[in-house]
Amino acid sequence: MKCQACGYDTSRSYNYSKEILQMLTAMPSNTITYVKKLAKEVQQNIPSEYNQKSYFLFLKGIEKANPRVTERAIEHYLRAGYHLQGKGFAYIKAMILNEKKNVARKAANEYKRLGRTPKIIKLQGDENNGSKKRKTKIKKPK
Repeated sequence: MKCQACGYDTSRSYNYSKEILQMLTAMPSNTITYVKKLAKEVQQNIPSEYNQKSYFLFLKGIEKANPRVTERAIEHYLRAGYHLQGKGFAYIKAMILNEKKNVARKAANEYKRLGRTPKIIKLQGDENNGSKKRKTKIKKPK
């Protein structure tokens, strides 16, 4: 039976290291770097996450996610130090998968917090101050 949430199939046996390598090779190289850094930090700091099955389930859950969203979420996770608070692969997987749902609200909150950029106002008049001459000389071929 296949889990709808993570895609794990309980009716077959997995060779986790082989499956992990296959999933990593399907990702862009920049994303692979982020994921490997994340796995190293999580597995060093959270003893219960130090196994291949939890790493495999994490990769299986995020394999269809946008690579840019994955990289941004991992960067935020590591910068905030969630791995030092005991929040493991399930937490970062939820961050990545819920990013799409939260994007509109995050933008609205960002506008509330920071405001919008000012409008670009075009000045009336001659844009190049009336001078049409080149400031540098054109070199003639010899």
